[in-house]
Formats: sequence, structure tokens, C-alpha cells
Amino acid sequence: MDQSHSSGYGEVYGNGVSENIGANHGWQKVTNSKKNRRQEARSNKSGNSDNLGSRADGNENKAFQALERETEERRAQREAALRAAAAGLSTQGSQSESEGDGDDHNGESNDAMNGEESKKQKIKKPKKPKVTVAEAASAIDSADLAAFLTQISESFVDSHDIQLMRVADYFGRSFAAVTPSQFGWNKILRESLSKSVEIPLCYIPEVICKTTSEWLMTRPINALGDFIIWGLSDVISDMQLHQPHPGSHKGSKPAGVSGSSKTKVGVLTLLALVLRKRPEALLQKAALLRTNPQFQGQDKLMMLAWAFGQVAQSDLVMGMQLWVQIFVPIACGKNGTPISRDVALQFAESVLFSNPKRARPILQNGATRKGERLVPPPVLDSVMRLSFPSEHARTKATERFQAIYPWVKEIALCAPHRSKISKSVAQQLFPLCLDLACEDVVALTTEASSVVVWCLSENPDCFKQWEKVYVEKIKGSLNVLNYMTAEWRSVVGQLGPIDDLKKTVNHFRVVNAEMKGDAKLAVMMKMADAHCKELRKRMRRTCTCFKTMATLIAAGAGIAYGFYLLDLDVPMVR
Repeated sequence: MDQSHSSGYGEVYGNGVSENIGANHGWQKVTNSKKNRRQEARSNKSGNSDNLGSRADGNENKAFQALERETEERRAQREAALRAAAAGLSTQGSQSESEGDGDDHNGESNDAMNGEESKKQKIKKPKKPKVTVAEAASAIDSADLAAFLTQISESFVDSHDIQLMRVADYFGRSFAAVTPSQFGWNKILRESLSKSVEIPLCYIPEVICKTTSEWLMTRPINALGDFIIWGLSDVISDMQLHQPHPGSHKGSKPAGVSGSSKTKVGVLTLLALVLRKRPEALLQKAALLRTNPQFQGQDKLMMLAWAFGQVAQSDLVMGMQLWVQIFVPIACGKNGTPISRDVALQFAESVLFSNPKRARPILQNGATRKGERLVPPPVLDSVMRLSFPSEHARTKATERFQAIYPWVKEIALCAPHRSKISKSVAQQLFPLCLDLACEDVVALTTEASSVVVWCLSENPDCFKQWEKVYVEKIKGSLNVLNYMTAEWRSVVGQLGPIDDLKKTVNHFRVVNAEMKGDAKLAVMMKMADAHCKELRKRMRRTCTCFKTMATLIAAGAGIAYGFYLLDLDVPMVR
């Protein structure tokens, strides 16, 4: 190949640029002019942006450096001003003037720094010391209290309600420093009743209680009763405010209650003193407590139990009356709940029968007061039903009712044998217990039959009453006859002379013979007649035994008298 032709191929390649063929040995790098121009444009653009960024960063750094220098200067001025103020050389006004200079941005930074410094300079307020009820009570001056009572007695001679309210305010001021955290009344009432009944009087000095009680003795009973109702309403309202909302989490404060809310220690103290010194004031308001909606509801029961406990500490019989009139209907009625039964049982166990040796003679002596029975027959009937329920109706409270039932029964039946009182009780109790004997619960019918026998032993008119309802109450009558047959030895000793029983049994046999044609009653009449025959046999044996014993006793007495006469005829030997 020609050399000139080869050099022409090597010199011009693609873009016509001449290259040194000797250096590249005849080879040439292929390039693209458009691509090179695009790359140069990109590099120029990035170079410009880098220059702009570097210039912006430089300007921004300079701005921040200037701001920092200004801030340092102001900080130095501020520290100097603070040192001067501490030394009494300058005032705070000069500092505020020096801080006022600058643009808006500097002003915002100054405010932020001032806020931080003010936080540092704030001194924490010292916490108020926690005051307990005992500490606040020990600070009450008995002489000052006595002077206060004398003053209000003279200032409000005819306004006894105002006097009592002023005394409540006096105790309220005395316990104003006690916070709910130190005296949570709702929490105290959730404890055992035997402990809560002693609060708050267990913290009050004896001299304070004595001074106040002596003054209360001179107040009219009506004014004290009105104050008790007001005090209970006030405390119950406060309790409802401090109860947490049902949907709130544990430990949260109730809505509307602030941390500085006051306790009701003062009102509770005066209430407890009134209830213990003048318990009859609350007994007069028993009807109001039963009917007023403000005192109804399960959340009020523990407060009422506390109030009744104060009464029982002074007069156990009055405490029993309040339990019978208010708690028993609530617990034993159709609307009774586990909570109401628990409160009623707590009161009986912790207050009424907590000390049997002390309670028994007191309650027996007060079984009849002012012509009224302490435990009326309907109450015994209600307690008996709860103590001996059917198997499927037994609850956790059943055993507790069975434990207190003997006490309630003893008080209900406590009366001299065949006295006017016992005859009246037997006449009221007999139909109730005969109805209970008609039930299908063996334990209940057995207990009711035993009470029926007591009624027959106390009032002979109950035999006539039984004869009238024999057919109507044939099921109950059959259970009573069965009980008499099974427990004949105790029954015959309880009934004493059995002439009335003998007449009644003979009457039943005649009725049984007349009712044999009744298909519905034929079976029961046949069973009842069998018991009647057995009772007649046992009564004959008993009569024979009585006659034999009477003969032996008479013979023994005659022999003894004969020996006595013989001893008189024998001459004395000297």
C-alpha cells in the first residue's frame, strides 16, 4: 500500500483533527464534539453553583459570627449589671434598657435567654408540712373552746341551730390544715366497721370531748336532730365529690375536686359527739332516714353504719333499734343486694354482738322498751328466711346470718313465761311461722315448727287459732305434727299441761275423718292422722307417768311424815 494513502487515513478520523501518528502508532482516540460540549456546560454550571454556595456559606457564617459576638456582648453586659445590682451599684432598669437594643431577631433571642435565666433564678416554694388529725386536735385549747361555747350561748340564746353551726365552724377551722391525703374519709369507710366507728374521736383529746359533750347536754333534742341530718347530708355530699368517676383510671382525681379541698373532720367530730351523747336525737329521725332519697342507695350504707355505730357505743339498745328499723328491711327485702346484706351483717357482728357477755344482758333487758318490741315478729321472720334458705338460694351471707340468728331469736322471744307480753308476741308470730312451716326447705320448716311450739306454750289461744287454719295450712300443720312426734320429750316439757294439745289433736282427728273424701288432701290427711294417733299414745303414756309419779311422790311424803311423827313420840334418853 502507498505510504501517502496510509498517512491520509491516519491523519483524519471522524472529526478531521490531525494527530501525531508516530506517537500513537497510527491509532487515534475517537471523540464526540457534542458530548464534550455538554460535559463542559455541566462542569461550568456546577462550578458556578459551588462558587455561589461557598459565597453564601461565607456570608451566613459571617452573620452567625456577628450574632454570636452581639450575644456574648449582651451576656457580658447582663452579668455585669447583675453583679452591680447585687452590690447595690445599679438597678434592674438599666439592664432592661441595654437589652432593648437590636433588631427583631435579637429581641426574640433575648426573650428566650431571659426566660431561661428567670427559671434558674426562681426559688422552689417550700412544701407545706403535712398535718395529721391527731396533731391538729392536740392544738385545740380547751379553755378557748369553753370560752367560745359560752360566748355563742350568750350571743344566740334562742337560735340553737346557729349555735351548733358555729361550733361546727370552730372545729372546721381547727382541722383546716388536714388535707384529704391525710384523712381520706371514703378510704376509712372501706375498712372494717369496728375501726371506722372509732374515727375521728380516737384522735380527739378527752378534755375536748368532755367540754363539748357537757355543752351538748343542754341543747334541745329537736335542734340536735336537725343538726344530725344536716351533718350527714354534708358529709355524704362531700363523699360523692371525692368518689372517682367509674370510667377513670386508678389513682386519678375525681372531676371538680382540687388538691386544696378541705376535709370534713370538724363536722364528723361534732357529729360523733352528738350521736354518742344524745343518741335519741337520731332515733327520732329514723323515719326520715328510711324515706328521704338523699340517704338511700348502697353508697350511703357505710356512712349510716358509722352513724349507727356511734349511737350503739352509747346505747346498745338504740343501736339495735336502728339496725332493726333500717338495715334489716334493706338487707332482707326484695331489693336486697350482697352489699346491703354485708353492711347489715357487719353492723351486727362488729357492733351489736361483738362482746356477747356485755351485749346479752343489755339487749335482753331492753327487749321491750316503751311497749315496743326490740325485735318484732316480722323481723324474726325475715332473718329466719335468710338464715335457712333453699339449697339453690344459699349465698356467702347465709352462714353469717345463721351465726347471728340465735341472738335475734333470743331477743325476739325474750319475755316472762305466759306473761301479757309473751302472749302478744306468740299471737303475732304463730301465723308467720305456720306459713314458714309450709315451705319445702327442711331446715326452715324445722326451725319454724320449733317456734310454733313456743307460741303454743306461751298462749293457749294459739291452739284455737291453729284449729281454724288447720285445713288451709295442712302442709305446715303436717310438718308441725311431725316435729312434735320426733321431738316429743322436749315438746312435752315445753308445753307443760298437755290438756290443750290433747283437745286440739282430737279435733284434728275428726277433721281428718271428714276430709277423707277430698282427693287433693286425702294423702296429707292420712299422714296427719297417723301423727295424731302417735301423739295420743304418747300423751296417754305421759299422763300415766305423771299419775304414777304423783302417787309415788304422795306416798313418799306420807311415809316421811309418819317417820316424823314417830320421832316426836320417842322419849328423850338422858
